[in-house]
Amino acid sequence: MGIGVWDHHLDLASTVRRWSEARGLRAEARRVLEFGADEVPPFWVEMAGLGWLGLAVGEDHGGQGGGLVEAAVAMEALGESCAPGPILPTAIVAAALDRGGGDPDTIRSLVEGRRTGGFAASSDLRLVTRDGASRVEGTCRAVWGGATADVVLLPVGGPGSASTGPDPATAGVAWVVVDAEDLTVEPVTSFDPTARVAHVTVDAPLPPDRVLRPPRPDAPIRLAEILAGAMAVGVAGWCVDTAAEYATVRVQFGRPIGQFQAVKHRCADMRVALEAARAAVWDAAGVFDDADEPGWDVAQGAAAALALEAGFRCAEDCIQVLGGIGYTWEHDAHLYLKRATALRALLPPVHDARIRVATAVADGQRRSLAIDLPDEAEPVRIRTRAFVEELRRHPTSEWRARLADAGYLAPHWPAPWGMDAGPVEQLAIDAELAAAGVRRAHLQIAGWVLPTIIGHGDAAQQERFVGPSLRGELTWCQMFSEPGAGSDLAALTTRAERVDGGWSITGEKVWTSMAQFADWGICLARTDPAAPRHEGIGCFLVDMRTPGIEVRPLRELTGTAMFNEVSLVDVVVPDDCLVGGPGDGWSCARTTLANERVSMASGSSFGPGVESLFALAADRGALGDRIVLDRLGALVVEAHAVAMLGVRATQRAIAGGGVGPEASVRKLLGVEHEQRVQEAGLDLLGADVAAADGESAVWTGGFLGNRALSIAGGTSEIQRNVIAERLLGLPKDP
Repeated sequence: MGIGVWDHHLDLASTVRRWSEARGLRAEARRVLEFGADEVPPFWVEMAGLGWLGLAVGEDHGGQGGGLVEAAVAMEALGESCAPGPILPTAIVAAALDRGGGDPDTIRSLVEGRRTGGFAASSDLRLVTRDGASRVEGTCRAVWGGATADVVLLPVGGPGSASTGPDPATAGVAWVVVDAEDLTVEPVTSFDPTARVAHVTVDAPLPPDRVLRPPRPDAPIRLAEILAGAMAVGVAGWCVDTAAEYATVRVQFGRPIGQFQAVKHRCADMRVALEAARAAVWDAAGVFDDADEPGWDVAQGAAAALALEAGFRCAEDCIQVLGGIGYTWEHDAHLYLKRATALRALLPPVHDARIRVATAVADGQRRSLAIDLPDEAEPVRIRTRAFVEELRRHPTSEWRARLADAGYLAPHWPAPWGMDAGPVEQLAIDAELAAAGVRRAHLQIAGWVLPTIIGHGDAAQQERFVGPSLRGELTWCQMFSEPGAGSDLAALTTRAERVDGGWSITGEKVWTSMAQFADWGICLARTDPAAPRHEGIGCFLVDMRTPGIEVRPLRELTGTAMFNEVSLVDVVVPDDCLVGGPGDGWSCARTTLANERVSMASGSSFGPGVESLFALAADRGALGDRIVLDRLGALVVEAHAVAMLGVRATQRAIAGGGVGPEASVRKLLGVEHEQRVQEAGLDLLGADVAAADGESAVWTGGFLGNRALSIAGGTSEIQRNVIAERLLGLPKDP
């Protein structure tokens, strides 16, 4: 997987990767590291001929006429190879000039590889007037590609300004295009020797046509953050893959180090950071050229805050996983650490991006979630509207049953219980029902139980349970977890023994939601104690009124009792309530329908928790505190990344692609994000938390309740194991 989602993006990434490997770009990077001076790499003309320097440049200027997503896809793939030379600054300058009214001949020369570009995010340059003419003068340190650049794009403060500061997104900033002959270049030892920088001094006239007119004063820096962020994502991707591959084969203490949970969790966290950064860069690149898009600053700030940091942290962690070999000059890991560190240093600091995002949100900006559906959705929309018109002719008390019987309650399920709806149909139905204000009942535990009955039950069981449950006539609980079998469900000890006409079940279940209200429960019990632990397990449908069942509410640390302990002593379950065969319980427990549910959240890219946090900060007068804004911004970009992971998964489903990594990453990142939101609320409340009344009670209740999020349904630790083993291929524990 990579930044791109659509097929043409995947094809582009694959092409760049194949070409990079065939041309030995990493080997070229090592040659530059060992022997190179400031020079244009030997593959430059060929690469330019492929059009990759102009992917985000209009065709009228010699470019490919694509957008920043295409350019980001290519930069990610080139970052994976640690491609040397002034690729990034040249692409940035070409795209910025294209969008800011730059000289067409200059743009075309950059795209075609006849000239190279240099770029800096800050400088000490000044605009002055001498003898009635405008001039630019001063110095600019650490210009990307400065030593080889034929043309550089530099920020300049207004008259009398000494510096633009770390982020020249301020009034009075100008962006100027300076040719090499007007520069005095001071080559310097570069931290990343494969993508060198130089100090430059400027003292030259400034004709009006050399002043860029970008759509926003900060547009060149935002563009640079996207493309540099994409390259940093490529660095992170190489580091994640390299660390995981090494952890699979490196043996210590008689085991591959990838079996040790500490290593697994480090690798899993690397993958989470990578996927969050990919999603943010993808979104920011997609809306960059629409500055009127609601939430533009949120999207751009999220990419800046996540991508450069992900490259840096993953490079650090890669060396840590590699251990001693990662610390050697011979291993390539240090090339990627240096690249990521330099990228991070050459743009405004991450906390500036977070503060910028928080300020935009405080001012009312929101990034909305929306997907344009293809034309094939229109017939589904029309049918759904007609159904809604008919539905409104009946009392609302009948709506659930009518939705269920027509297949609209779970349209992704197979007929006759659903509509066999694919991703596009599901999204079209969701959109029409939402527009009409028709809310579908939440199936609660039945949403997990019924797919098992549909997938493994017989016709009589399906007829008996599926329809009535959809209509709300039956409610369910799930009896899986036990005191000694939580995340390790296969360790269950509840036993089911054959009796005349059925099975006798005895055991203890725990963390059973809704058991005190449920009509029926789905229960796993061991039918063959001698079988391997994942075999010899049966799946039973249990009438909760059966003698021998005792439900004891389990009071949680919140003081409430949502969960229950359930004792089963000689509970007789008839044969017709065994789902599948006596040994099919494990496959039943793992069942998901082939046609998965696809949904798309609407509204803001961050939820009510973050909204409440901003309201609390405003009430407390804390929105002027940069430390508070930094923390709020970090939570916004985290929530935004979670939302964009969902959007990407939906887009991939629409495109007919396979399951991506987003689901596992979203679960881990999402639950821990919700906990961090509540913790931030407590910190804003300060001493009022101890009183726990009024407004404080809402936040303290949420804080305590959210402790369950990282435990229920598989702990965060187990989720990290899942990511490490299933997404990264690390070995399972023996």
